[in-house]
Amino acid sequence: MRTKATVVEIVDKDVAIVSVQRRAACDGCHKNADGKECSVCTLLGGDRESRSRAANKVGALAGDTVIVESHTRRILSYAALVFMLPVLMSILGFALGSLFSMGEGGTLLCALACFLLSFVCIWLYSRIVISKRLDVEIVEIVSGDL
Repeated sequence: MRTKATVVEIVDKDVAIVSVQRRAACDGCHKNADGKECSVCTLLGGDRESRSRAANKVGALAGDTVIVESHTRRILSYAALVFMLPVLMSILGFALGSLFSMGEGGTLLCALACFLLSFVCIWLYSRIVISKRLDVEIVEIVSGDL
């Protein structure tokens, strides 16, 4: 996926912080009737800006408008992890509760515990593995302050 972004900060010679405006998510939303702000996005954090660390192999500087590229497959795998792991863990918890004859309440508590455990696993994975990766790469400088 390619999109336009602005370089906000240079971390080191090969890494930059880029800011992407998330207009596409809100433009077609029926909750954005007045054109000012999407009420759903407001509930989820309110900011249409998304910041990310990006590989800076083209030498972009702070303030430059750039084209960034992310690998769709990896981004979709993150989405699958966040949405599917809690469901699968809940099913596993329910199956374990049923297997050990914990009764109806115990089975549901076991499913809930596995559901909550899945978010701990996702948080740990994001802190240990994902935070060290650069999933976004600056591929082109569109313009800059000269």
